[in-house]
Amino acid sequence: MRFLDFVVLVMLFALLVAGMYLLWLNFPSEPTEFQRYVANLSLDLPSESAQFHPNMRYPDRTITYFISANCSKKKTNDFLDAVELLQEKTILKFKYSQKPDILVTCSNVAPAPTEEGHFVAGEGGPSLIVNATQFAVIMFGKIGLYRPEICDTPQVATHELLHALGFDHNNNESSIMYPITNCDQVIDENIIDEIRQLYSIPSAADLVIESVKANKTGRFLSFETWVGNQGLKGVHTSTLKVIIKGSVVDEFALGDLDIGSRKSLEVSMPIPRNTNEISFVVETPEAEITRSNNVADISVVGV
Repeated sequence: MRFLDFVVLVMLFALLVAGMYLLWLNFPSEPTEFQRYVANLSLDLPSESAQFHPNMRYPDRTITYFISANCSKKKTNDFLDAVELLQEKTILKFKYSQKPDILVTCSNVAPAPTEEGHFVAGEGGPSLIVNATQFAVIMFGKIGLYRPEICDTPQVATHELLHALGFDHNNNESSIMYPITNCDQVIDENIIDEIRQLYSIPSAADLVIESVKANKTGRFLSFETWVGNQGLKGVHTSTLKVIIKGSVVDEFALGDLDIGSRKSLEVSMPIPRNTNEISFVVETPEAEITRSNNVADISVVGV
């Protein structure tokens, strides 16, 4: 056999082996299921709450307000005194703004239940809330100061401001959140503690891989994942990465995720045939409350 014929034979054999290998990689097989991933969500939040719903807070620790022109000087000063009191006793800060988190209006007549601006609490409370799973994020609140103040301290304004912060009435007659006001009532220590606990959490996004369901057939992976933002700020940029054996095999742009929003992603993609473990990682360059819930690890059932 001539040398040239031998070289050709070797090349043909190599092509045959390569073809068989490619055929094996893509040869159909029974689907292999991965263990389903579901996030275990937890934050160090109050176990008991004095609020309308647990974990109600504004996105930021600095809360803006606007006082309507129909408020008298007395009611305006009462509200400002209530703001100063809350700032002294809690970690909250309040700031005047033309685009407020809390709108303060005044009247000498109590609002009827059917009138715009009537709240669960009666005269004040959150009026726009976003369910972000771990937080009920207050996007806007209103206060109606119609009751006259009979005390030297701003009892009515403080009561209504706490309603706007999400706090409900209670049965403690010495509490400022008791439905009937008297001049000796004070802010409960448990309310101060709850405000501190809630607003100690950074005002940031919190991207979470909520669930992953996946299977592979041969060398093709099919997966569906849900990613949500359970934090206090939206993000403009986010990416989901698929990682196998420490290497990023693909990544997908998720774009913006507002407070409380969720996005699903369904993908079919090639992966190494012998893959038994996969990591999914959601990333954003923007600040997050925690990144410990940004990773979801899955493995083949039974491995």
